[in-house]
Amino acid sequence: MSLRIGVMGAGAIGGFLAVHLARAGGSLHLLARGATLQAITAQGLRLTDDAGSVTVAPAQVSDDARSIGPVDICLFTVKGQDSVAAADAMAPMIGPDTQVLSFQNGLYGVEHLVERFGAGRVLAGVTYVPASVPEPGHVRHTGAVRKFVFGPAAPGAVPRAAWGFAALGVKAGLDMSLMDDPMGEIWAKFVMLAPYHMVSALTRLPLGGWIEVEEARNLYAQGMEEVAAVARARGVALPPGLVQRNLDFSLHTADRRTRASMLDDLERGRPLELEATIGWLVREAARLGVPVPLHAMGYALLKPNAAGQVA
Repeated sequence: MSLRIGVMGAGAIGGFLAVHLARAGGSLHLLARGATLQAITAQGLRLTDDAGSVTVAPAQVSDDARSIGPVDICLFTVKGQDSVAAADAMAPMIGPDTQVLSFQNGLYGVEHLVERFGAGRVLAGVTYVPASVPEPGHVRHTGAVRKFVFGPAAPGAVPRAAWGFAALGVKAGLDMSLMDDPMGEIWAKFVMLAPYHMVSALTRLPLGGWIEVEEARNLYAQGMEEVAAVARARGVALPPGLVQRNLDFSLHTADRRTRASMLDDLERGRPLELEATIGWLVREAARLGVPVPLHAMGYALLKPNAAGQVA
């Protein structure tokens, strides 16, 4: 019997996973609305990358979580600012044995899911896949990275659904790792993510447009040091040399076309994932007494655009 997988947030990462997992034999049940619902219902879910294009028809796509019902595992891939409303909307999909797996940016969404459903029901994950949504029902994957890491949000036994999901991900050709404690990996990515989004949004350029500029690159590195300091204040053990390794990756390995999702949202006048990432970091740093002046400045400069442009 195939794993019954729900998707709350069929955007860039949710759509990317849905296509690959469906092709590998997973039973995908998408909760969507508006233009996304219409596009997937009419044309299927399409993924394009450097190798070409593929379209799948999920087992189910609906705007009513009750019609989907309980699933084995529910992917939670909405933007951070939508976490509270999305958790409420998907509640009928969460049965007594359902696991909720977050592949969101930062820690805000995971913390809310733990509060809403309980620590034992939540899996925390992180991905390095650069993906975007050029139009509803269409996901574009840039580059070759397919890495996903996840595990229990709180210490405890790894549930059976998590093992099944990891095996299906590997079968789908994804770089899928299941860990007993994923928090170190999640923080390691957040060290890069928060300043990357900040610099990208403030310069309004993809990675290749600013990484070669020494002043912008130094700002990026200093921002990573700020996030690492907050992680250490929370008792998180980060790998030695993490900031330099992240910097080297961005400078020498990452696809120069990569665009921060916050930059895309800013340019399209959409609400920014600001409060759940940079804002969350600034507030957590203040609580811990850790100075983060660069992120405080970036937060202040981006906040006027946080709600998006009003038509």
